[in-house]
Amino acid sequence: MGNNKFPIFLIIAALTIFILPALFNELSAGVASRRNKVVIAVEKIGATVVSLSAKRRVVQRHIDPLYGFRSKRFNEYFNDFFGNFEEKKVEFPLGSGVIIDEDGYIVTNEHVVSQASSIEVSLHDGKTFKATVVSSDPKNDLAILKIETDKPLPYINMGISDDLMIGETVIALGNPFGLGNSVTTGVLSAKNRKLKFNAGNLIIEYNDLIQTDALINPGNSGGPLVNIDGELIGINTVIIEQGQGIGFAIPVNKVKQTLVKLFNFSEKNKLWVGVKARDAKEGNTGVEITEVEEDSPAEKAGLKQGDIIVKLDTVDIIDMLDYEKFMLKKSVGDTVSMLLIRNMASIRLPLTLEKTPAPSGSKLARDKLGISVQQLTLDIAKSLGLRARDYGILISAVDKGGPADNVGIKQGYVIVRMGPYRITNLEELGIILNKVYSGEIIDIGLIWADSYGEHRGYAKVEVE
Repeated sequence: MGNNKFPIFLIIAALTIFILPALFNELSAGVASRRNKVVIAVEKIGATVVSLSAKRRVVQRHIDPLYGFRSKRFNEYFNDFFGNFEEKKVEFPLGSGVIIDEDGYIVTNEHVVSQASSIEVSLHDGKTFKATVVSSDPKNDLAILKIETDKPLPYINMGISDDLMIGETVIALGNPFGLGNSVTTGVLSAKNRKLKFNAGNLIIEYNDLIQTDALINPGNSGGPLVNIDGELIGINTVIIEQGQGIGFAIPVNKVKQTLVKLFNFSEKNKLWVGVKARDAKEGNTGVEITEVEEDSPAEKAGLKQGDIIVKLDTVDIIDMLDYEKFMLKKSVGDTVSMLLIRNMASIRLPLTLEKTPAPSGSKLARDKLGISVQQLTLDIAKSLGLRARDYGILISAVDKGGPADNVGIKQGYVIVRMGPYRITNLEELGIILNKVYSGEIIDIGLIWADSYGEHRGYAKVEVE
């Protein structure tokens, strides 16, 4: 009797050889067609975006529904043994940030972290780290954080602001409403916008902002705005609450300029190289030396005006930001191998770092600002009605008609910042003022107290 059924092994072979590959290819083609430039850019830089949060102790009171209906003695017993209060740690979302260096440096908005006593960073893979604030600049609303890891981290590549095009696709990434990393897209709507923004007791005035219609919600602050190639073109910073599709970001060129100041190794680590430098001329990479200080480590090493630094040890130096980041990792006494371009030829020179000479902060404050100063202590802070702090420089007297007096600075004010730098002692004040020339205008961050409480503010002072 004949069997009319098609052999099962032939059916399986047909599925394996012809039908399943065709289905797989069709599905793959569908996925490939959806994997557009936005998806590729997000895959490229998604791991560089971080969420920032703060943990604070909160005391919570539990309402006893039977309180008042029991005897007084029983109420006291109940409260003593069971209590009406519970203390616990609660996590508050702060905002977002982006990793800019494999060693764990993160850039965010200054207003995001300014009020946080402790900061926790959550990476793309869920790992969390305690972060420290390396430096911050309230005027430009940028801050650098640092986390310590045992392996290099993915970091974002920086673009440039000069070639931004109105209408080009942009992508905003961040941590809106504490929900974790999310992505919105839009276009670059405008450039060179100006805006004022209230941040606590400070009024921050932004210039040259990028405007975008990519949604930037609360919590996106400090996160990256990138172009279609996944390059950083701005740091998301503010939204207009009553506006629809109007968000702003600090352009990357201003971010770079501010970071160079915030990474300033000579101020933070008291390292002395003894050169003034700038980015190499357009079209070239490296750092050009514009001035060599007399009897400095640079002069002793043989560096000359016009030399271009292209490599430090084994690290390529593209611009001033690379230079500052590299030097920030060094200490007094370290020797750095410098690869230079001089008169179209390459030369290597060893340079040994020395400690920055410490000018007198008190003398420079009197000569350049017209103020007498002393170190703030906890006792002095308490007597002035300030919250407990033992850093800052107390202004003990103001010369009538001097630079400080002309802008309303008064005796009893405390200097806590000079330009973008935090000032904690007289040595730091001296180092900063030593580099400020007559006629320059410097922003001085101040705190003071009166009958209404403690205040913060800034004054622009023209240096004598």
